[in-house]
Amino acid sequence: MDYETLQTIDRDIGLFVAIVRELLSQGIVEEVCDEQLTVGQVRCLCLIMAHEGVTVGDVSRGLGISYPAATKAISRLAEKGLVTRKHDPEDRRNIFVEITPRGAEVTGKIKPEKLKRLGSLLDKMPPQDLKNLRRGIESFLLAAVTDDELFPQICLHCGKEHVENCILSSVKCRKIEGTEESSG
Repeated sequence: MDYETLQTIDRDIGLFVAIVRELLSQGIVEEVCDEQLTVGQVRCLCLIMAHEGVTVGDVSRGLGISYPAATKAISRLAEKGLVTRKHDPEDRRNIFVEITPRGAEVTGKIKPEKLKRLGSLLDKMPPQDLKNLRRGIESFLLAAVTDDELFPQICLHCGKEHVENCILSSVKCRKIEGTEESSG
């Protein structure tokens, strides 16, 4: 691929990511509730909401952040009464994090607003373009996800919200089928 095309695609991906981040993340919390939360704290809260029996280490791995950063985010959320922490009675080094009813209320308001914004954006696209977008994202992931080590790094760790048509699961299955077919 020529340099100019690569530059264009790089810029387009940057714009795509910036628009998604801006329209689907920034400002939602302020609009739907009274909490003062960062985007990182919201991601942390949503991950905790989606999993039962989650530890600080699970949050660290799930968000791709350091253990101290996860600890700090969880501490801030606990100060706001959105999560609680409990030591594992069998291993005090493990700290379980649970969402509080207030934390569940906050996350319960964020997700619908995010989906509403996404829906409004996608409704502006012709159906064929929407289908092509999905196909293009899947093709990009298929090309990008080349080894098993990358899956946990990019997985959204959606827990209870996992759906059968997860694009990452689909890509992983294709990779496995392709490997088995080529080695069989």
